[in-house]
Amino acid sequence: MSACKLGCCTPAAERLPRGGWSEDGLSIDPRRAEHNRRLWAATSARIDRMHADYPRCKACGQPALALDAAGLCSKVTESHKTYRVRMGLRPVPAARGGRR
Repeated sequence: MSACKLGCCTPAAERLPRGGWSEDGLSIDPRRAEHNRRLWAATSARIDRMHADYPRCKACGQPALALDAAGLCSKVTESHKTYRVRMGLRPVPAARGGRR
């Protein structure tokens, strides 16, 4: 029977020191690699569900909490700048004053 919550690790693999990561943190024991893949997939799916109702940028499709007058996110890539100029706006969005 598996010991991890995702059902992919044996009790021995779950007890590996540092969660199976090497001393330098650059490699993982193969017995824990599937666990990390499943954990990352579950976390990504949860984030995608949270962002499902966010408006999407017209230039890149990224979900954003707020879009500018042109319907773009806050990125300042060349494609975003070009889109803003075509819409008659400044190439870079105005600063919003940061977090509160």
